[in-house]
Amino acid sequence: MVWELLQEGYGEDEISAAIAQQFGISEEHALHDIGPVIAELATAGLQGEAKEGVTFSDTSHAGNVAPNGDSELGDCGTFRFGEKRIRIRCSASEVLGSFLSRFRHRAVGDGDGTEVLQISESNSGYRLTFREIVVDEVTTTAAMISRVVQFLMRMEHPNTSFLAFCHAAAVCRGNQALLMPGGSGTGKSTLTGFLLAHGFTYLGDDVIAIGEDEAALLPLPTCLSIKSGSWSVLEPIYHVLAELPTFNRYGRLLRYVEPQGNYEVMPAAGAPSAIVFPAYQAGVSTRVQSLGPLETMIRLTGAHAALSRPATQRKLEKFLRFVEQTPAYELTYSELPSALKAIEDLLAAQPQQ
Repeated sequence: MVWELLQEGYGEDEISAAIAQQFGISEEHALHDIGPVIAELATAGLQGEAKEGVTFSDTSHAGNVAPNGDSELGDCGTFRFGEKRIRIRCSASEVLGSFLSRFRHRAVGDGDGTEVLQISESNSGYRLTFREIVVDEVTTTAAMISRVVQFLMRMEHPNTSFLAFCHAAAVCRGNQALLMPGGSGTGKSTLTGFLLAHGFTYLGDDVIAIGEDEAALLPLPTCLSIKSGSWSVLEPIYHVLAELPTFNRYGRLLRYVEPQGNYEVMPAAGAPSAIVFPAYQAGVSTRVQSLGPLETMIRLTGAHAALSRPATQRKLEKFLRFVEQTPAYELTYSELPSALKAIEDLLAAQPQQ
């Protein structure tokens, strides 16, 4: 609960009040208990998303607020998701602009059947409207982007039942898929870029959905995000990287490589043969450590894994079964070629699906 509330942008006092109400204890008791939890999350680097979130009282990213309390909407472009053309209009276009740049390979012109997703900002939060129906309302920037991601995911994979969403990269080779969850800075995008240049096919490196049907991997078709620390490593593989525009997202400099040329985008893949949590550490020898279901679940939670809404006991049971049945590993590495070999050896040891 503490972690989820942090992601929504709530402060320590607000979280302690919510915990106190939920468990019937005093706010003083709750504040005493959550202090070490917040400190532990910060030490583990799992508090970053909360810092990225902006509570609605912070108007530094606000558009021009109209007299009725809603902000004026700017045009963010039209994109193809699945068979649909979605025109996105948003009052916080400067916030959403960098995020939407990851879909520039999906940019299209308006045409017959173009539908509009509106993200409007008012004094009470963000409102998502589609087909003139309010489909969601949230109070923070981080939550708004999360809801947009889930909306676009459903457009990309219509008539699909989702089990869970996870901040992860995913690739496949032949009939074997690999899910690589992790927060920002774990090296998953750099590793993904290297794998793609060595025979793997791209699924995604931002958000992956797990389908209810046989735990299929369902990607959101983003460009590959390469942070500044990896430019020199991947430029020999992706020569266009040096010529791409640079974005500053949450204080990080990055460039978006379009999913074409060295690799293609798969619309979906089967259940992963393995879950691998990449952990780049300079100067260490490559090692692969097997993880049990409990440790896997903890790490998936750290990678923002969450059941699709509405969460139900049946979905939770399916997700637990997915975690129990899928082999999981931590891959610690400092050299990309050795990480590639470790992954190839790991997949070779898994039964073919």
